[in-house]
Amino acid sequence: MLRRWQAGGLALVVAAATASGCSDGEAGPGGFESEAVVVEIQEIRPRLLRDVAALTGQLEAELTVKVRPDTSGVLESIEFAEGEPVKQGDVLFQLRGDEERARLQEAIAERDLSRATFERTRKLAKREIASDAQLDRARAELARENARVEAARAELEKTTIRAPFDGMMGALYVAPGARIEPEDMLTQIDSIDRLQVVLSLPEIAVGLARVGIPFEFTVAPYPGEVFRGEVYFVAPTVDPQTRRMLVKGWAPNPDHRLRPGLFLSITAEIGRKQDALAVPESALALDREGTFVWRVGDDETVERVGVETGLRSEGVVEIRRGLEPGDRVVTAGTNKVRRGSAVRAAAERESRLAHPEEGAPRAAAGLPEVSGEGS
Repeated sequence: MLRRWQAGGLALVVAAATASGCSDGEAGPGGFESEAVVVEIQEIRPRLLRDVAALTGQLEAELTVKVRPDTSGVLESIEFAEGEPVKQGDVLFQLRGDEERARLQEAIAERDLSRATFERTRKLAKREIASDAQLDRARAELARENARVEAARAELEKTTIRAPFDGMMGALYVAPGARIEPEDMLTQIDSIDRLQVVLSLPEIAVGLARVGIPFEFTVAPYPGEVFRGEVYFVAPTVDPQTRRMLVKGWAPNPDHRLRPGLFLSITAEIGRKQDALAVPESALALDREGTFVWRVGDDETVERVGVETGLRSEGVVEIRRGLEPGDRVVTAGTNKVRRGSAVRAAAERESRLAHPEEGAPRAAAGLPEVSGEGS
């Protein structure tokens, strides 16, 4: 899911070709002692690093249906109130069904007669008074009358309109006494015990979306309150018209505070590293050989170390290769040093990388940023 592609997202500092450089106590030209370069230094320690993205979406009901009748008729009664919950199978509307009941009774009577005829013929056939052909005709007639009964019962059942699933009733569009047709909309039912979070991603982010990604979101009616969900569906294709891909997630809604149609601001976690090594963006520099950092040795001189970068969170970049836990790197003043320069820390302070801070969302408007893969 999930982050905006940014061209040149990280500002890399080009290492200066010239800088003062004799270590403390080392005599420079003319016999004068040269001072160490003052820089900021941090020790690198393992930490939790999260790669997150900011998106937008909309809430939709888990299930929704526009209720229409299966048959024409006159509406006799309405068995619910607008906005109230109903259970699957509850009666919602009752149409007049006098004719349908009469047809069912007629079919039952004809079936009973056919059953009696069949039983008599079967007994006579055992005594060889009735032929096998007569018995077959009686059996077929009974089967036909059974089918007529079932058809008449189905027609009568159509006069009772029931809830297809548990949900909340919508507005009414009819009144008792109205004649209704199969194309008429009577009301709407929405299942909102859990809601769908629906969003679309640009095709550039196809490789990032996957089922199971947890996310958080906020809505305008409840400022400052955070709701949670999880992705359950990623479309197998990209829409050829919009060049976007549909993604859906579930959001629990047991108290029905959230409603379908609300606009969402979503924060989704794309990647997570539990014991990642990371440096501030300001520690990275770039030259003809690639991306590197200045590592401070035990003798307080610096060496150039090429690195491979990974996830990027707010202000920090994962180092996949090149550094080890406990290494110290120059985080400010990189333009003042060169290979072998002696350095001195501007102030002794605890590195914020020593603490498992979580990344913050950096994308906007549904077009996610994507962490660059370093050199």
